[in-house]
Amino acid sequence: MAKNSADLEVFSKVITALARDAAAEIVGVRLAQSKRGGAVKVSFLPNEKVQVDIAVTVALGGSIPSKVAQLQENVKSQIEAATKFRINAVNVSVEGVDVEQV
Repeated sequence: MAKNSADLEVFSKVITALARDAAAEIVGVRLAQSKRGGAVKVSFLPNEKVQVDIAVTVALGGSIPSKVAQLQENVKSQIEAATKFRINAVNVSVEGVDVEQV
C-alpha cells in the first residue's frame, strides 16, 4: 500500500503542475493566492478518475463564465493527454476580480 500512496503523491504533483500550466495559458486568469493552501487541489476517485479544484482570479472586463469554461476545458484536455487519468470534474472557484491584470 505504501507504494500506491507514493505513486498517488507523484501523480498529484504532476496533475497539479499540469493544471497550473493550463491556467497560465488562459489570458485574464491567474491562480489565486489562497490562505487555505495551494490554489490547486487534486482528489483521486475510483476507476482512475480525478477531480481538480482550482482557485483563480479573473481580470476585470472579461466574461467570467467564458474564462471559467476555457480553463475547465484546458485543464481537462492537458491532464487527460498527459496521464492515464480521466477527469471527473474541474471545479473552479473564482476568488476575485483582478483590476491589475487589465
